[in-house]
Amino acid sequence: MRRIPQLLGLSGLLLTAVLSGPAFAQEAADTDGDAQHDTDADAQPTPNTETRKEEDGPHNSEEPKEVEQPAPVLPAAPASEVAAPVAKPKFGDLSTSGYFRGGYGASTLKGRQTCFQLPNPQGLLSKYRLGNECEVWAEMQFTTVVYAGDDGSVAHLHFMPVAYIPTTYIGYSPTGVTSSDQGSPGTGATVAFPVLYADIQGIPWLFGGTAWIGTRYYKRESIYISDFFYWNPSGVGGGIEDVHLGKDMRLSYAVFAVDGQPSGSPQLPPVTDLGFRHDLQLRGIRPYPGGEFQVGLQYIADYSKNTTTHGGWGVTVRHVQQLLHGDNKLAFQYGRGGGTGFGTLARFYYPDFSLIHDTAESRTRLVDVLTIQPVDAVGAQVGLVYQHDDLGKGQKTDWYSAGARVSYGFTKYAKLLGEVGYDRAEKSNGVKPQWLAKFTIAPALSVGKGLMARPELRLFYTYAMWDETARGATVDSGQIYTNTNYLSGATFGMQAETWW
Repeated sequence: MRRIPQLLGLSGLLLTAVLSGPAFAQEAADTDGDAQHDTDADAQPTPNTETRKEEDGPHNSEEPKEVEQPAPVLPAAPASEVAAPVAKPKFGDLSTSGYFRGGYGASTLKGRQTCFQLPNPQGLLSKYRLGNECEVWAEMQFTTVVYAGDDGSVAHLHFMPVAYIPTTYIGYSPTGVTSSDQGSPGTGATVAFPVLYADIQGIPWLFGGTAWIGTRYYKRESIYISDFFYWNPSGVGGGIEDVHLGKDMRLSYAVFAVDGQPSGSPQLPPVTDLGFRHDLQLRGIRPYPGGEFQVGLQYIADYSKNTTTHGGWGVTVRHVQQLLHGDNKLAFQYGRGGGTGFGTLARFYYPDFSLIHDTAESRTRLVDVLTIQPVDAVGAQVGLVYQHDDLGKGQKTDWYSAGARVSYGFTKYAKLLGEVGYDRAEKSNGVKPQWLAKFTIAPALSVGKGLMARPELRLFYTYAMWDETARGATVDSGQIYTNTNYLSGATFGMQAETWW
């Protein structure tokens, strides 16, 4: 706990290097009125620095991954506007939220679309998403009021079914079957239920907090354009979130179950492996208008028979600055042992928390994501990542990622999208670095000019380049280019995306 003041100081220094501080602060306002909706059913649209239930929306492709959206950019309400009375919840009330994307494409080498990705040395498949997603993904969350008390307390049941169909592997099935459609689950098509939990809100002595138990997406943060979930404490657990400490500060605590590493066929973790991941977050620290600090601590306690398992700890410090009708989010993360995982989605279909880590391992990560809508017609997101992993015994890796998407709205219903992305991975063992660069242009029909206006129907053309080291490590999902001598390639196609 003595590290917290030091880390807050470091975050402040990093922020000063990127922004000039409060002088740039301003209230979030989208003059086009294009706002997105979180797919976490208990989320409410809030200004960018208000991150009560963060972001479940668009996400990456080749493995089932929890879906996220960036924080909404909302129009400012007129000063004279009087808020309409909110209807009191009643038993049986049902609300929905969700996300969808899907389409198809082809490679210029002939054959199905393949998606370009850099295999990070630690198992992460990193890629920039526009015109580079090879699947159909759909989810719908149902939130039902199961109790409404006279004192204002309300209980909900949250349930989300998800369908994931990787078109690169199984093709374009006209029946839409998603489970063992070829007699084997090896195709990767699945139906999943990542959200299934109950909560109770409005208990007077919880000071505005919500008690919950189950499995859920929990306070997730990502770079939308690269689908990189850098802070994602989701899982199976329970806790009390958003206890109000004064005007803005909110304290949340939860404890989640952690498994050992899956092995065998099917891939399952040993039942003798179990850990408890304690997650403590304090958000809403506002040193000045338009700026907010957020702090997260995680501690993994090992409770396994297996002597090869270990716990660990990690810390996240983030600053959110309102800027140009959007925001800049600057995050610093450091972890040791089992705490080197921060929920980054990886190869096992759930966040990367695991007990199979050496106590000497460490991870340092710096993330910056800028999302802006300076004028009605122009919006952009820029993402930067640096990650250093020390695996002990001289094994070190560095990952660099940088990319941007720009949107130009000609009219309310037509816009042009462009995206560039670059990933580079280096190892300390003398192997040549891997790198991948990707470029996409995509004209689109949309319901608004804004960067995040949805639904959006796109045509796309994607071109990518890479080095020989990346090619040999599987540079594309369908291995159309991996199994050739090509160091560049292209795909084209169409895609729809929406959330509500």
